Amino acid sequence: MGAPDPRDALSLRAARCASKLRMRQLALLTLCLVSAVLKAQQLHAGGLSELEVELTPELRELAGGGGLSPVAHALVSIAVPADFNESVAWPVMIISATSDAKYNSSRRLLGVYADTALARGWILVAADPEEPISVEEDDATLRYVLNAAALAALQLQWPGAGKAPLAFGGFSGGSKYSGWLAAAFASQGRVIMGVYLAGINQNTLLSGARQFKVLDEAFRDIPVFLQSGEKDEVSTPADHRGVRDELRRAGFKNIRIEYFSGGHVSDARLLGTALDWFREIAARSAKIK
Repeated sequence: MGAPDPRDALSLRAARCASKLRMRQLALLTLCLVSAVLKAQQLHAGGLSELEVELTPELRELAGGGGLSPVAHALVSIAVPADFNESVAWPVMIISATSDAKYNSSRRLLGVYADTALARGWILVAADPEEPISVEEDDATLRYVLNAAALAALQLQWPGAGKAPLAFGGFSGGSKYSGWLAAAFASQGRVIMGVYLAGINQNTLLSGARQFKVLDEAFRDIPVFLQSGEKDEVSTPADHRGVRDELRRAGFKNIRIEYFSGGHVSDARLLGTALDWFREIAARSAKIK
């Protein structure tokens, strides 16, 4: 999987979304939890669970920028480890794909990453709109709404999901969404355990943190893992180093770049390294506190 992201920047509606989320705060997930309608069995340990979640009118209004979004349902994939136990505290990673029409399924990208993440004790979550939408409608605000609904659905089946630490990851344009989503969910009080940015050429993590006004010391401590293909001509190694340098100048302390011998394609081989590193940083921080 791999293709150039057709847009150089996220939708301008992202800034308006930031303002609305700051006003609504934690009420948004509560609204979703009350009204979520699921069509699925219990979580399937060691495999994928497929869910359909009905979006509340409030979520559709947020996604629609004032009017109701044409998206009324989220299609959600959740992968949990084979030894999943509701009493255990599991970290959760939200997966995001690009907006390109051939590669825009976050659930399909989750399938690429699932084996690697499950083997390391992570839960993966991904959400796509059920209704067909244009590239222009597939913006950061909609991605937030879909993932808020997905997390609410997970919490209905696993109460611990409401306080689980979150990580965000994706490829190409999905990495851009991931950076912005990390800031969005941090503004809602969620603990962010790490951000995995593969094939990225724009620093949305920093711009999102500024939009949501979360660029404090705690946010700067979040580990950021950049994955670059040595032959990538879309998001070049130099682009990744540029993102790293910009984050460093902004005061981010835990930044890492790893390279693989490939082009602009999603590749799960380094994801395990990133997830292990996120756990290592979290354990170190816990000892310090």
